[in-house]
Amino acid sequence: MLNLTLSISLMAILLGPIGEIDQKVIQVLKDDLNKVFKKPVVIGKGMAEPDYAYHKKRNQYLSTTILNALMEQKEYAPYEKILGIVDRDLFVPELNFVFGQASQRVAIISLTRLRHAFYNLPEDQILFRRRVLTEAVHELGHTYGLGHCGNPRCVMFFSNSLTDTDRKGSEFCLSCEGKLQKFSTHHP
Repeated sequence: MLNLTLSISLMAILLGPIGEIDQKVIQVLKDDLNKVFKKPVVIGKGMAEPDYAYHKKRNQYLSTTILNALMEQKEYAPYEKILGIVDRDLFVPELNFVFGQASQRVAIISLTRLRHAFYNLPEDQILFRRRVLTEAVHELGHTYGLGHCGNPRCVMFFSNSLTDTDRKGSEFCLSCEGKLQKFSTHHP
């Protein structure tokens, strides 16, 4: 039984909630990612609020610092890919904000700017769910070796704004889908 559990985790995507995250958002994302990547998706033990990544001058959280903390989680180590989910506004030094960030095995997305409330608009849960899935698929795509795509309808297109995110949706173009298949069969 232990070997079966270990072999499943080796090819599974782990969702790691960071701080307070609505369990319904995580459960829906788990189900949606399972359909997109056709791999087991597991919800991991949550992590504390990322106070260690807070930058007072910017009133934002440095995503790279959180990515590093995700990589250091020993219980996350057996999983093929790790996606952290945080409800804090993220940045990298060269950009005003990021919806997410990825390294080779670990990625993070922020829910903050995906909500209408951030822009003082009435909430739209269907649109919010679609945005969360789009950003999650995009960042996980990077962990599987995909770069940014020039096709504005492909999930791997760089989102400079929510308009880009809403236009592209969560599906790979044929070229990126082919690369994903190649990468995921050659890179465990």
